[in-house]
Amino acid sequence: SSSSTRTTTTTTKKTLDVVVVNMDALQMHASLPIATARATEKEREGVRHELLGVVDETTLLKSEEDEEEKRKTSRKGVRWFRKAFLDVVEKAWKEEEEEEEEKTGKDDDDTDWSVILCVGGTPYYAKAALSKTFLPSASASTVADDDADESISDASVVTENEQEENADADKLSMDERVAMHEKLRKLDPKAAARVHPKDARRVRRYLQMAEKANGEESLLPSTIFQCKADEDQRLTFAPQVTRVIHIVAENEALDKTLDRRLEQMRANGVEEEIETFIEAFPTVAKSNKGVAQAIGVREFLDENDDVETRFEKMRARTKRLARRQRKQFTNMVESSEFRAAPAIEIDATKMHELLASAASSNAKTFWEDEIVSRAMEFVTNEFDDVKKLSSSKRTNDVQENNAWIERTCEACGNRIFRGDRDWYWHTSSKRHKNRVRNLKKSREGERGSLHPNKIAKQP
Repeated sequence: SSSSTRTTTTTTKKTLDVVVVNMDALQMHASLPIATARATEKEREGVRHELLGVVDETTLLKSEEDEEEKRKTSRKGVRWFRKAFLDVVEKAWKEEEEEEEEKTGKDDDDTDWSVILCVGGTPYYAKAALSKTFLPSASASTVADDDADESISDASVVTENEQEENADADKLSMDERVAMHEKLRKLDPKAAARVHPKDARRVRRYLQMAEKANGEESLLPSTIFQCKADEDQRLTFAPQVTRVIHIVAENEALDKTLDRRLEQMRANGVEEEIETFIEAFPTVAKSNKGVAQAIGVREFLDENDDVETRFEKMRARTKRLARRQRKQFTNMVESSEFRAAPAIEIDATKMHELLASAASSNAKTFWEDEIVSRAMEFVTNEFDDVKKLSSSKRTNDVQENNAWIERTCEACGNRIFRGDRDWYWHTSSKRHKNRVRNLKKSREGERGSLHPNKIAKQP
């Protein structure tokens, strides 16, 4: 959830040297700490947190005429985030190495490194930080330019021109996106099979590269971004030191916790916070970009609704977001980039049920004994032991992965899958098998035959 940083603090500081790194795009902003559910200093309990509240809207120029120009120069997007994340990790580990060297008087290769705990509700940012191949280099569109400025090759830099092109791509209709994807397919079919037509920014970037390649195979995006056969190289950090912990809960139980959280936010003054933000930054609030995407800003901009209606809309939108994030994280965990890393799924439904019954002390006990303890065991076990906790299919089955094969599943609404591994995992899922079964029954019915169970029930 978007408030993941709250739930990672209580027990971890007592057992592990942890640095919590926020992966929620909205919690990186200094504004709207209540609306974005950012953990307070008290809730952090002395645990080091990074990338929380580091983007300050007060750096924007106050006057309307200068605000847009200032936004262009102060904008911090996903490329900036990836660089900032890697800087945080390097700094944390370097500090520990220096402390160890100061204590022992020698450079020790066996230093116990901090656990970098990445938490938050923006899967796009998480994949950008933890996957080498997910985010194409900012220099991709200039790869054929011999005189390109060296600063553009830095993946953390997004030029003003790229920002404008990204904004134009976002405005494209679905028909225009499909047409652009088809154009890419003619120039580089392998690259087209890799990217979905909805991903207009990436399709545009690949298309630019394919056009500049002018038939030169070595300059085609499918050649430049061809993933290595060894999936271990696709993660930012090796699978031996990477763990994926997916905490889930049933929707009904989670909804009650979200209701309680909204009421607490209301008691903490979220209404006044949002109104103050809208008054201070009206242009930013209406842009629906950056922190203005926080739940509550859009609702409070609607002057036709009363306060209760606004909060009801916030409640409904929060629940929709929670469901969407769960689906996105599930897809991320099962993606080809992350499948090499050991993973575990922990069900927190009972904890939410205990919170709903006002048994907060029991909920805290359940959190520490059943969730944190399992996560701790998963993190601290040696690699060979951890592999037993996660599904062996994740690393042992389907060794080869051709990321450039596109397949369509008719039973699942003509969904498109790219790569042998993604197709394997889809066809192995219960949902797919059920839909195939239902499709088969439907077709048999159209031909006049009955389902075997119905035949058995006939006298």
